[in-house]
Amino acid sequence: MSEAMTIKAVLFDFDGTLADTLPLSFSAFKYVFKKYDDRDVSTDELIAMFGPTEDEIIAGNLRNKENVIEAISDYYSIYAKHHVAEVPISDDMLQLLTYLKSNGMKMGIITGKSRKAYQISSETLNLSNFFDIVITGDDVQQPKPHPEGIITALDFLGVSQEEAVFVGDSNADIKAGKAAGLRTYGVQWLSTYQSIHFEIEPDFIFTRIEEFQKLLRNNYKQSLKWLDWAKQIQSIAQIGLTYSKDVYDLERFQALREISVDILDTYTLVGKDTINLSFANETGYATPKVDIRGVVFEDDKILLVKEKADGAWALPGGWADNGYSPSEVAVKEIREEAGFDVVPVRLLAVLDKKFHDHPPEPYHIYKMFILCSIIGGEAVVGVETSDVRFFGESELPELSAERNTYAQVKSMFDYLRDPDKAVRLD
Repeated sequence: MSEAMTIKAVLFDFDGTLADTLPLSFSAFKYVFKKYDDRDVSTDELIAMFGPTEDEIIAGNLRNKENVIEAISDYYSIYAKHHVAEVPISDDMLQLLTYLKSNGMKMGIITGKSRKAYQISSETLNLSNFFDIVITGDDVQQPKPHPEGIITALDFLGVSQEEAVFVGDSNADIKAGKAAGLRTYGVQWLSTYQSIHFEIEPDFIFTRIEEFQKLLRNNYKQSLKWLDWAKQIQSIAQIGLTYSKDVYDLERFQALREISVDILDTYTLVGKDTINLSFANETGYATPKVDIRGVVFEDDKILLVKEKADGAWALPGGWADNGYSPSEVAVKEIREEAGFDVVPVRLLAVLDKKFHDHPPEPYHIYKMFILCSIIGGEAVVGVETSDVRFFGESELPELSAERNTYAQVKSMFDYLRDPDKAVRLD
């Protein structure tokens, strides 16, 4: 599976692709057809009706036309009433969407659902903040397999056909994506999906969400080769400027440092002055930076703080400070950011940030996760935080991917379940 062009946007179908809503939708349709037409409609019959919105499916297929308005109302009532209990959001899907958003990927939804049905699902599953554009069946003249919705989304997002991919679970999705000229992937990664066999061959078929995320991760890392080169050149230059005595060698190493700055200036909007101050001004032997995160549990919930910088949540922590041991940094950061007095218990993990789904950084960074236990204090926000709360494993909020990933925070609960679990090392 070759990906020659950089992926800048991912467009998703909704039912059976982003959320496991199809079983609930089938149940609601079957209820209204049974109630108002006294007929049993099979799942295959319903799938054959798909394409138009829910309102249009009922209006176009209900035999007793005088009951259409009431039947539509019943459909939405059932769909809304049972959504919370019957349609949980997949942890893997939430991790995928968080990864895409944290890495600046543009995202859109092109669905045949009505705007009303989509809003019920989006609000229940807390998905609205992830997407830059949502095109429902109410927003197009020609539903999938026509590519109208996809073409509209590409125009709105300002990306070309070559820079976007479309992901869906039905024949109509694959046909629409191909008609729009996109790399188009079939998915069969939720419990229920529309097409077992595709009439037009997708570019690939994914049966696990993490497989698709791996493709995106590899594509993204490939697109950031320039950052790796800049960091390596900067490291060589810094070491050379520290230890070289020859005036000509010093000039060459300074030229290398300037090349690394030029690379960053070319591919970012930061500006040379800022790059020189934050990236190319260090002296001494070049070594990784160290980020310390404190891990605190209470009543099987983990302590997170809301960062003022990006409005997302993180384990309390920050850069390792000179003069402090790693455990002392964890204790200090928890007190300053969350208000609690703690004692360090044990080291849980030492991770290399480059192996995880963080946004790109100009530095090479190691992350240390240290388990701590509360001995006093109370929840109080700090200078850099706006909220302090404990969250259960199944209720994690939007995380600050620059500081910790969804997978990292989830993995901390493994140590809650197994206190003797070995330290994790990359």
